Amino acid sequence: MTIAALLLLLDQEQPDVRRHPAPPIPHTARKRQHMQSSPFTGPREPQQPQTTGPVQISVGQLLAWAEKHTTKTVARKGEQARTLLGELRQLHAADAELAAADAEEQRLVAELAAVRARKEELRPKRKSPAPRYDQAAVRAWARKAGLPVPDRGSLPAAVVDAWRAATAGGAR
Repeated sequence: MTIAALLLLLDQEQPDVRRHPAPPIPHTARKRQHMQSSPFTGPREPQQPQTTGPVQISVGQLLAWAEKHTTKTVARKGEQARTLLGELRQLHAADAELAAADAEEQRLVAELAAVRARKEELRPKRKSPAPRYDQAAVRAWARKAGLPVPDRGSLPAAVVDAWRAATAGGAR
């Protein structure tokens, strides 16, 4: 495909896009005017297709033409183009599948967060009850009695039971 043909395709697809003028190509039939005060051209007016230029055909038709062509170079390039188009289709499909998987993952993460939040709301709140005795008094008694007790934390049940027995039942 020639540069002139590419520029014609760009003009047809995006007529309102401003483009920097390309240098003139002497062997093309398409002549462009570059005598403007701005280095950028404004929106281009749609041009009538040239009847002397190549006829635009679909990619499938072009590949079929290349396949049947008698010149080996044309046939080989057609086969290469068909192979590359197949690879592009596979890459596009994989990219679309990946985008769908990402969207599904985001939806599931949001749904999981909502479920976890609801579970947390429904779970009974556990609060450890305060001991029904004065821990400092039990520790002091245990140390006088020669029993091992930790400086912090909960007291062993055996120490608490011994304290209750020694102090006539203690306050329950």
